[in-house]
Amino acid sequence: MSQEKDYVLGADQTELQRLKLQHDLWKDHLIRLWKKANFISGQSVLELGCGPGYTTEDLSTYLDQKSQITAVDISDNFLSYLKNKNIPGVATHKSFIESLHLEKKNFDAAFCRWLMIFVPDINVAIAKISEHLKPGATFALQEYISYDSFSIAPDAAIMKKVIDAIFESWMDQGGYPNQGRRLPIALEKNGFDVIEIEPIARVCRPHEPLWAWPETFFQSFIPRLVQTGYLTTNDQTEFFTTWETLKTTKGAFCVTPTVVNIIAKKR
Repeated sequence: MSQEKDYVLGADQTELQRLKLQHDLWKDHLIRLWKKANFISGQSVLELGCGPGYTTEDLSTYLDQKSQITAVDISDNFLSYLKNKNIPGVATHKSFIESLHLEKKNFDAAFCRWLMIFVPDINVAIAKISEHLKPGATFALQEYISYDSFSIAPDAAIMKKVIDAIFESWMDQGGYPNQGRRLPIALEKNGFDVIEIEPIARVCRPHEPLWAWPETFFQSFIPRLVQTGYLTTNDQTEFFTTWETLKTTKGAFCVTPTVVNIIAKKR
C-alpha cells in the first residue's frame, strides 16, 4: 500500500460514510475496551491507523479532552478530514506503522483497531510501536481473529466465494484478515506481556441496526473485487440477489467476523 490509491478499502467519500456507520455500530465495544485497558484522562496516547478520526474524536471525549493524542495514518484524505475537526490535544502524523518515527518516545498508552490486518510484518510494526511507549504502557488492540466466520444462514455457496475473494485480495496486498490469531505471540516476542485476550462474536438479523454493517461493506467492496478480477459480474449479481432474499426470509441472520480484544503491557 505505497500510495493513496492503494488503500485497501478506499479513502473516498463513500468509504468515509461507511466508516462512520461502522464506528457507531462498534462504539460500545470500543469504549468497553478502553475501560478494561484503564485508559484515563491525562495520558498521552498513540492512536495507530486512525483513519478519518471517528475513533480519535471519541477517544478525546472519553479522556475528557485532557490528553495528548497522536493520531497516525497513511491516508492524506483521512488525515485531512481529521485535522479539519480541530479536536483539542490531537496531533496527526502520516506514516506506515513499520516505519513510524516520532520525536516523542514515551507514550502512556497505544491503541489500534482493524489496523494490524493490513500490516505485512506485524513483528516489525509491534517493535516500532514498542519504541514509542514507556515501560508499563498499555497497548490495546481490536482486530479480527476469525474473518472466515463471516457467514449467512441459510447457507449459500456464493457467500463463501465472496469471503474467499476478500481473503485473496487482502493477502495479495500484504494483509492477513485473521491477524488477531498471530498478535499475542508477536506481542510477547516484541517487548509486551499479554494481559487479556477476549473474543467478540456478533450476529445480526435484517431488521437490526447491525445489519447495515455487512451490507454497506458488501455494497462498497464487492464492486472493487469485480473491478480487480477477484469476482465476476455474475458473482456480484448472484450475491446481491441472495442478500436481498435474506431480508425477507424468516429466521435468516448473518454472523459477522469474529473480533478479538487484546490488552498488553510493555515490559
